[in-house]
Amino acid sequence: MVKAIDVAKLFLGWATRDGDLITNLKLQKLLYYAQAWYLVNSRRRLYEDKIEAWEFGPVIRSLYSKWKRHGNSPIPYKLIGNEESPFGASQISFLKEFYSIFSNISATNLVNMSHNETPWKDAYSMGQNTEISTSSMMKYYTELYERL
Repeated sequence: MVKAIDVAKLFLGWATRDGDLITNLKLQKLLYYAQAWYLVNSRRRLYEDKIEAWEFGPVIRSLYSKWKRHGNSPIPYKLIGNEESPFGASQISFLKEFYSIFSNISATNLVNMSHNETPWKDAYSMGQNTEISTSSMMKYYTELYERL
């Protein structure tokens, strides 16, 4: 199984390739939604890393810490060229489709989306930094998908 850092590097690589910019805030939300929709589509986790409910939405603590020095500025990323190597073909296919949709949503809108959804709200109501369970994500986003 891949790690969240692998997904983060993939997204940062694609952003760099496309001349786009991703802040730590936006990256955290992209990682959360990638996990959520992968759960719905594949019935398993994309990565094992825990996601916590923080004030500004879902966060993977280790990756937040890795890039927090950039503050609100975009995370600089130098393409390595092997960003896709940790992933299988079906994962890449999913992530390309996911990224083509979600990369166009602003960080602020992604924060607002997460704040209006049960997994973050329930975890945050138990205290900041509470883990957002993958079972709550699976349940909520599967029900959302079925309503679409």
